[in-house]
Amino acid sequence: MIYCKNCGVELEDNINFCPLCGYPVSYKSNSGLENLKPDRIKKTTLTDFQKLTYSQKLKIFWKIACMIIFSGILVTITINLVGSHAITWAKYVIAVGLMLFINATIISFLYRKLYLLFFLSFLTSAALIFLIDIYTGNTGLVKKLGLPLLLAAYIIVLSFVLVGKNIKRQGLNLIAYSLIACGLLCICVDGIISIYATKSFNVSWSLIVMVSVILISSLLLYADHRLKKTDLKRFFHI
Repeated sequence: MIYCKNCGVELEDNINFCPLCGYPVSYKSNSGLENLKPDRIKKTTLTDFQKLTYSQKLKIFWKIACMIIFSGILVTITINLVGSHAITWAKYVIAVGLMLFINATIISFLYRKLYLLFFLSFLTSAALIFLIDIYTGNTGLVKKLGLPLLLAAYIIVLSFVLVGKNIKRQGLNLIAYSLIACGLLCICVDGIISIYATKSFNVSWSLIVMVSVILISSLLLYADHRLKKTDLKRFFHI
């Protein structure tokens, strides 16, 4: 196993240049990190954005998101008014835009309070579903299918986030758990639709997806177990 003398990243065999920093690889004496000399490490200058804290970066994300969302809403309203002389289809875009704005605000300022973040985000998305149902004439279809699917999606995503936070070393196991979460979401979608259509819980295609996901996840978990000291960044040379 060899390492780059310039940045210390793990390298593949028979490689001529480091894929991360481009430093030429020498095979004469490059068997471990002990060959990495501090005086040869390339000093990188941090940009102004990299010097910001995580909360400051989130605030910048929130400002950019707000500009994009409200610009999109304004353009949509203008096009709708010019074409129809009234706000018709644009009301759907306005509703979705306001939901995205609220969620961006929640994520930017409540990122430390995970449960509150998910709860408020769920309420916002549920309000959007009720609003769309009103726009479509109170058919009930959006509420009967939309709310259960939304609730299932939020529960699965929250569970995945909690599992990911409690993992000490986030490697291939994180990819495996994300695939399992996708499989569970497919089962929920298939089951909820079948309950609405046939009044009984039946799963067909989602069961095939789940079995495939379990097989792939098992292989990833096994590989992660064998690569005990390798996290995602190191594995993918990031």
